[in-house]
Amino acid sequence: MARYNHAYTLAFSLVSNDDKGHDVDARQLKAALLARIENLDEEGSWIESAGAPYDTYLEPEEAP
Repeated sequence: MARYNHAYTLAFSLVSNDDKGHDVDARQLKAALLARIENLDEEGSWIESAGAPYDTYLEPEEAP
């Protein structure tokens, strides 16, 4: 059976003190993304937020 791999984009935001975001670190990115995930769970808006897949490709078949 054919299987497909899809990429999705999920947006989130955070506030920083630098107009280019150069002061944002990994900890802040993770916290903002986790907050967004919690928000999506509360709203039940995963499908609307992720939108359509892109960069889809056929997965190679697994050997028996």
